[in-house]
Amino acid sequence: MGRISGSFRDPSGYVFQHHGRIFRALDPAATQLLQELEDRGHLARWTQDGLIVGTRSVTDSSLQAELAADHRGFAAFLEHDRIEPITYPYEWSASMLADAGRLTLRLQGELLKLGLALKDATAYNIQFVRGRPVFIDLTSIEKPARLDLWFALGQFNRMFLYPLLLVKHAGWDLRSYFLSNLDGRTTLQVGQAFPFRKRWSPALILDIGLPFALEKKVKAGKASAPKAPAAGPAGAPAGNRAVQEMTLRRLDRKIAKLAESIAPETVWGDYTQTCSYDDAAEASKKALVREFLQQARPASVLDIGCNTGDYSRIAAECGAHVLATDFDIGAVEQMYRRLKKEPAAITPMVVDIANPSPGIGYMNTERPPFLDRARPDCVLALAVLHHLLVGANLPMAAARDLFAVLAQKHLILEFVPTNDVMFQKLIEFRVNLFDHITLDHCLEVFADRFTLLRQEPIQNSPRTLLLFEKRR
Repeated sequence: MGRISGSFRDPSGYVFQHHGRIFRALDPAATQLLQELEDRGHLARWTQDGLIVGTRSVTDSSLQAELAADHRGFAAFLEHDRIEPITYPYEWSASMLADAGRLTLRLQGELLKLGLALKDATAYNIQFVRGRPVFIDLTSIEKPARLDLWFALGQFNRMFLYPLLLVKHAGWDLRSYFLSNLDGRTTLQVGQAFPFRKRWSPALILDIGLPFALEKKVKAGKASAPKAPAAGPAGAPAGNRAVQEMTLRRLDRKIAKLAESIAPETVWGDYTQTCSYDDAAEASKKALVREFLQQARPASVLDIGCNTGDYSRIAAECGAHVLATDFDIGAVEQMYRRLKKEPAAITPMVVDIANPSPGIGYMNTERPPFLDRARPDCVLALAVLHHLLVGANLPMAAARDLFAVLAQKHLILEFVPTNDVMFQKLIEFRVNLFDHITLDHCLEVFADRFTLLRQEPIQNSPRTLLLFEKRR
């Protein structure tokens, strides 16, 4: 039992685990506000509509007493549906970030109708379930002083709008944007990424050009920062909400257009056309992967190097919850767009398994590293091993140990020999130091950590599919 990383930042309540279940402790103000929303049916409706994570009040008296004894000073508790795995914006594709932003705007619009607002608009308040974003931080809801202004707008821009603009117009990626800045980047930092004429172009003038110029003048002391308008009478927010509604609609259109315009170009998009197996080999490989999964019967699968997700879908069809990862942002983008049309139990992530997301934030534990969040029953490593050996310069034993850390029970590994066309493509401009990489060498090295259960050749291909069980 303990607090979930990052929760200490909100004094109105925090999230913790209790016997594997997820709870949120609430102070009196948050309790009253959220109870009103629950009594009026809003929480249930938002859950049904996929806006927020499944949430319910703790009404069992014995459980309430047990939680209160361990978490003194809090008036009430909510229970949330458990979400696994947890992902972060530096592991998302552009469309994932855009949809997370649009969900935030939609929820803000719903709250605005009730005279409420989100007091913060961080991308870390969003998680993905079956490829769909959901909002998780209910203690971000408050009664604002004004309805014409959204005081979290600046943070929304830093966490959603600015990174998408930089991806679209300056070629950035979300990993480089978010990893070094938990709260995103300032208007001045973002503005400096664009030349003068670009900042004042029609596409950027409202969101970059004018704010950049104003903030620069304020920082230089040539202008005073704008003051927030006075609040209304006690208990009644001031301002006309229609003003804010216009802003929310404009941002929603802007972000939707940005996401649509960012082309999902892939590094290995033509892999099935250029690799060493034809249609018959591809059919053989898919049939074997399905057989292996049916034999292993994993509840959770990590598909490393998933490309556009064909094998992730096979794993999902076999009943597993799938974490599908690839370093190729364009491939993950394509997979996510397909998930929106054809939902499945798949969570896509942009992850380079040879250089996975580190722990960041307070004591490097506020956002745990990928290797701490990915603990699947089965690792699916298809056409991955030779990339680790050549591209990441890992010895066979290091690749084996990486898979052993990740896999809790089984490993499905595709062995690609050195005479395979894709192996040859990888070493085309390198000194060939890989003559010792044979199937027998692979089996010998992996035997230290895994027991071989099945070994099947892929028809019409020099490749071999291996099913291992992790040694205890």
